[in-house]
Amino acid sequence: MSRRPLRIGVIGALTIDVNVSRGGSYSYMGGGGFYSSLSLSRIGVETVLFTAYGPDMNPEWVESLKRKGVKVYATELDRSILFENVYQGNSRLQKTSGEPSRKIVVERSKLSAFDAIHVTPVLNEVDHRVFKELEEAGCKVSIDAQGFIRASGVDGRVQHVKRMLSEDALSRINYVHMNVDEQFFFLNSDVKELFEINPKMIVELTNSEHGSMVVYKQGCFYMPVFNVETLDPTGAGDVYAAVFLAKHLETGSLVESSLYASACSSIKAEKTGPFFDFSVNEIEDRVRELKRLIENLY
Repeated sequence: MSRRPLRIGVIGALTIDVNVSRGGSYSYMGGGGFYSSLSLSRIGVETVLFTAYGPDMNPEWVESLKRKGVKVYATELDRSILFENVYQGNSRLQKTSGEPSRKIVVERSKLSAFDAIHVTPVLNEVDHRVFKELEEAGCKVSIDAQGFIRASGVDGRVQHVKRMLSEDALSRINYVHMNVDEQFFFLNSDVKELFEINPKMIVELTNSEHGSMVVYKQGCFYMPVFNVETLDPTGAGDVYAAVFLAKHLETGSLVESSLYASACSSIKAEKTGPFFDFSVNEIEDRVRELKRLIENLY
């Protein structure tokens, strides 16, 4: 008897990204909502995106996402959130058009029958009441930390701020993804404080070309990165978090989940936004390579 496909919801705005990287200059749809939902759909997950954008969003970009299997429910904003990402070596200068005009509110009736929900705001645009509603709906919950620690400065520069998420909300969360720089704003001291709030929490800590760590109350392990020529790292962390969530729900293995997440995020890093996509065969090839890299570690 075949298993039904996983059903995962994603909550986060679709942005307009203007990027300058080794892969060139381009403007395209972005945000955690885009990269996470597309990744989930491409690995066979039934994916629903609860998002927000304005009338300035190119409708063909959204239609393209729908054609790739993502069901979209959208809140209308006065204007889309715009991000400018300029990469110079390993550094990124990031500017934004400003805070969103509305919060994303998901109707309680739409939160049933999901295996999990991944909450991935860009500028804290998700109504935090959703965490209580998700717990009541029996959903596993994953978050990307970045959208809860970013704000728009006076000159439009994106600045990091202390975590805009209560301990009550954190107690309802099963998975947290953040990079090594974000942890200093998301945490008050160190990662152990998260396990005091929720002992069952799983933390994915990524560090670009240096690989990732998966941390849980009983221990941690390191996952090397698949070595690629990075043309555009935008969204690689979003891909990692989404794929990790799906694979852990599917397999129950933290190592297996990290293998797939690392493989998929490496594919994103070598593709610019408009050309980002991957196939199952492409993923499996990279997972096999990564397994050879870690066979003497685990």
